[in-house]
Amino acid sequence: PGIARSIAPGVYGLGFSPDGRLLFGASNFPAPTLDMLDFSERKLLRRFTLPQGFTIVGAWVGNDYYLYGYRKTSGELWRVKADSFALETPVKINFPDPAQECQPREQAVLGSSGHLFLYEVFGSKGDRRVGCATKVPGGVFSIDPQTGRIIGHLASDLHFAWLISGTDGKELYGVDVRDTNWTSVGLVRLDAATGETLARRDLVSDVWFITLATIPTEVLRLGQVEAATK
Repeated sequence: PGIARSIAPGVYGLGFSPDGRLLFGASNFPAPTLDMLDFSERKLLRRFTLPQGFTIVGAWVGNDYYLYGYRKTSGELWRVKADSFALETPVKINFPDPAQECQPREQAVLGSSGHLFLYEVFGSKGDRRVGCATKVPGGVFSIDPQTGRIIGHLASDLHFAWLISGTDGKELYGVDVRDTNWTSVGLVRLDAATGETLARRDLVSDVWFITLATIPTEVLRLGQVEAATK
């Protein structure tokens, strides 16, 4: 059964806890909030209200959930534990941006094997490269989740529409959108520590999505699926 809107009224970005018991929902509408849901019981456990003016996204890093709120070039990062009853004091993150005059900017976070990654999202209708006189850098930033310090800027020449982590956290997989019209697109595999491009495959002109899953062979036989190996 679904979770009733009366319990969970937000438009959510969802993430399960590692044990699959809790479902965290970060929502920017109708207001910036984080809802902690008991998935098996289909009930709301706690609701955290965030400051107005922030756009929020979240990701799990190990057993902790991190909520990132941003506006312009500044951001704040909250750690939310499963037994939290109040939000801790956030740490500050300053997002390096040589194209500050070109707003707004869409960002996303990714948790991977104890690491937190932050990147700007490209390829949407709000892609800042459209009409911006300044070159907009791409790549992904490795963040220390405890302090908010930027550890490194990886693959700055790539502009990701999607970025996911391999199961062991050693590699990242991304859809690199070289132009705003999706006429030049590539699937890339990166070293999560160094940002080195380990493999690249050009894709046909189209809008692409990526996810990570284990798919039984009997399911693959039902549709037109092309397997891309390492």
